[in-house]
Amino acid sequence: MRSASLIALMTLAALLVQTTLMPLLPFAAAMPDLLLVVCVYLGLHHHSPAGAFGAFAIGYIQDSFSGGIPGLNAFAMTAVFLTVYLASRRVWVTNTFSRIVMVFLASLVKAATVLVLVAVFQSLDAVWRTAVRYVLIEAVLAAAIGPVIFALLARTEDVATEH
Repeated sequence: MRSASLIALMTLAALLVQTTLMPLLPFAAAMPDLLLVVCVYLGLHHHSPAGAFGAFAIGYIQDSFSGGIPGLNAFAMTAVFLTVYLASRRVWVTNTFSRIVMVFLASLVKAATVLVLVAVFQSLDAVWRTAVRYVLIEAVLAAAIGPVIFALLARTEDVATEH
């Protein structure tokens, strides 16, 4: 229970930073998806229905604050959780480099999922040029910030299990 509340708190902190501080940075057109990193953490460390629900909830919260197509991020985050969960069952993701790679690949999975859904339900003409330009930049930025968020989450969960 304490672990879930700590992850929820980290999700809210990531949402706050992502929606208020990140747009002020000079590279705001392409910014790391901090909520994606929390979702990847769930996929790596919480192999349960609660982890899947947490990924869905993270996407739903992101949908609520993004103003985009409702359900798009919720579906994409659930797809990311499932991909990371299945990959972590087959591949050891225990060191920093493998986690960076996992966040990078998860960012690409999310971008591909969003692009496919937009192509199915809307026109991809206007989105295509922007997406190609920023998908790799956002994936690299998310992978770069991933170890910091993983360390914070691991530390808070370690503190929670000690008490």
